[in-house]
Amino acid sequence: MFVVNTSSGIREWTWAAESELPITGGGDYRKDWVHLNDVEYLHDGRIMVDLRNQDKVAFLNRTGIVENWTLGTDDDYDVLREQHNPDYIPASEGGPAVVVADSENDRVVEYQREGGEWTRTWVWSDDEMQWSRDADRLPDGNTLVTDTIGDRVFEVNREGEIVWEVPVDRAYEAERLGTGDESAGGPSAASADLESRRAEPPSGPAEQFEEAVRDAVPIEVQNGLLGYFFPWWMGLYDVLATFALVVAVAVWGGLELRWSSLSLPTRESLDTDSLVSLRSILVLTLVAALGYAAAGVTALL
Repeated sequence: MFVVNTSSGIREWTWAAESELPITGGGDYRKDWVHLNDVEYLHDGRIMVDLRNQDKVAFLNRTGIVENWTLGTDDDYDVLREQHNPDYIPASEGGPAVVVADSENDRVVEYQREGGEWTRTWVWSDDEMQWSRDADRLPDGNTLVTDTIGDRVFEVNREGEIVWEVPVDRAYEAERLGTGDESAGGPSAASADLESRRAEPPSGPAEQFEEAVRDAVPIEVQNGLLGYFFPWWMGLYDVLATFALVVAVAVWGGLELRWSSLSLPTRESLDTDSLVSLRSILVLTLVAALGYAAAGVTALL
């Protein structure tokens, strides 16, 4: 990360993460080691940076990382897990505090500076939350949340209730117009006595099955597939149906080939059995296409 004088174009200061962080932590050092996804210049001259792959929010001055101010520890997922877009709340608004989208934990959290340490003072989540990637405390004490795979942007009031919600496909970040950069000016959760909320435990068989699947599949895999690989309209059940369909088609096609001893036919060798097998494969391909179409229509209804 570096600071540039916009008048002269001169780079006045540079901070290299590898000068202070062990390269054995975080992501692959040769590819995406730190994934620094947010930088915020604070009024006291410090710089807050989000080190996603280290599960940390760090504070910098011109000599490097400020000692004993880092929030989170690499792989300590109880605190943070590959978070996004932390916002700093200064002492004038009841801080020092940091509200952050705790992405891989599917929640929004706030930590307050107390006695030289970070203490969790607020947490919000619900049954729909998946891969939260932005949270801003608004001047009235409400919190603006961007839920990426949940495909929504919504606002939570002081009592922890959603006051409005709009569907937005794979949103990354949202700002409330008229509140400044990063929707600044909001109070800390401790000073505003905000109520926390947590997702309800699964009740019915369908919810319990979904919870079991989510527990079995690593959250990074879930978010990677749903966030980048599959179309936006596909949810968990659509992905499971797709995998089941692919497996069924592969097994069925393999059995057809084995039973018929099918080889690529020439015009001279094409017989009735080969035609039947080829027809079966075409039917399976059609079924697969119809499955994708049905999943898409279901999601859009």
